[in-house]
This record gives sequence, C-alpha cells and structure tokens, in this order.
Amino acid sequence: MTTTVPKPRQLQRMAALAHLDAEELHLEVERERANIRAATSFADLSPKELDDFLERLSRLSRRMLDTLDAPIGLSVEQAAERLNVTAPTIRKWIKDGVLTQTQGRKPAEIDPRSLIEVQRALISVRANYPARQWTKALAAYLHDRDLQSEDWVAEGLREFERGEFVER
Repeated sequence: MTTTVPKPRQLQRMAALAHLDAEELHLEVERERANIRAATSFADLSPKELDDFLERLSRLSRRMLDTLDAPIGLSVEQAAERLNVTAPTIRKWIKDGVLTQTQGRKPAEIDPRSLIEVQRALISVRANYPARQWTKALAAYLHDRDLQSEDWVAEGLREFERGEFVER
C-alpha cells in the first residue's frame, strides 16, 4: 500500500482542522481553569496541583496555536460537517454575520474561533429546542451575545446588579 503526499491545498485543510482543534482545546482548558479556581477541591488533587496541570495543557495548546498560526480558515464544507448543517446554511450564516469569514481568502473560509462559538451555541440550542425552532433560538442567542458586548448594555447590567433602577 502506497501513501501519497497531500497536495498543498490538502495540507492547508489539514492544518485548518488541526488549528481548530488546538483553538478548541485552548478555550476548553481556560474555561476549566476558571471553574477549578472557583472550586475548593477536585477529586484527589489539590486545587494547586490541578491548576498546575491545566497550566501545562494551556501552554501546550498555546504553542500548537502559535505553530499553526496562519490566515487559513475552514472551508465551507468543513464547517458544515463540523456543525452538522448544510453548506448553503454556512454561506447564509457568513452573509448574516453569524460566522466570521477569514479575511483575504477565496473561496470563503470560516474563522476557527467563530466556528467554535457557533458550535457551542448550537449544542445548547439543539438540546433545548425542537428541531424546527432551534435556528430561531440560535439567532436570538447570537443576537443577545452581540448585544452583551455593547458598552451601554454592560453598564445597564451592572446597574441592574447593583439594584440601581432609573424610571424613564
């Protein structure tokens, strides 16, 4: 059995998938570190031991991302497969701003972080809504996420948490 060397475009696609996995690993490790720091204990490991372990994983994932750092995204087909939707849906989501396109790349490629954010939202939405309603719920979730990044919304939420209500 002979093995063929991948063509440059195939290598780019492989690198894009590896970059996506490294990006996802890095984000997951950082999220778990925050959860563990908030806890007082975890199984047989002390919080310090667990934090040291996760720090090593975080450094590894960061090195992977740095090594694979290139303006290469995932193809529309790769994104569709990863999100379990169709290629036309991915193209629509790019057009609607749900997914971010990698700048300067033709044909269209999807930014890995953008894909991970939508993937996380889809997991939650699919688990909580019937099949026909999850696309509307996803759109609402992403709209809310975008609004929360606005300064005026963040300030309003802080006022609400402090119990400061203003009648208008």
